[in-house]
Amino acid sequence: MLKPSVINPSIAAGELVHQVTIVSPSTAGDSYGQSVVPTIWNPVRTARAAIATAGGRETSAASQLVSDVSHVVTVRWTPDVIKAGFRVLFGSRVFTILYAENVAERNRVLLLYCQEIDGNV
Repeated sequence: MLKPSVINPSIAAGELVHQVTIVSPSTAGDSYGQSVVPTIWNPVRTARAAIATAGGRETSAASQLVSDVSHVVTVRWTPDVIKAGFRVLFGSRVFTILYAENVAERNRVLLLYCQEIDGNV
């Protein structure tokens, strides 16, 4: 069970078995003030997580917002802002967050719909 129940959004003990770091892109621009592809990523939070390959249910749940979801990362809710464009680092693997869902708006569980990046881009 990856997606917690909407009636009782919670995370079972022992479900979060991976250690991940969530990072945000630097907001610095070039010398002309233009936005550039970020090369510096600032740590936002280190967390325990459950990482799962996106199945049919997860992909269809997010299909109206994103179509390239490859993985869903489940973490406990945090007041830290986590949004699309941030990344999840798991060992040598890198996932770009395409969409973040606060399950049932209960501030308990965040589902991060991600796409894995091949190579450390």
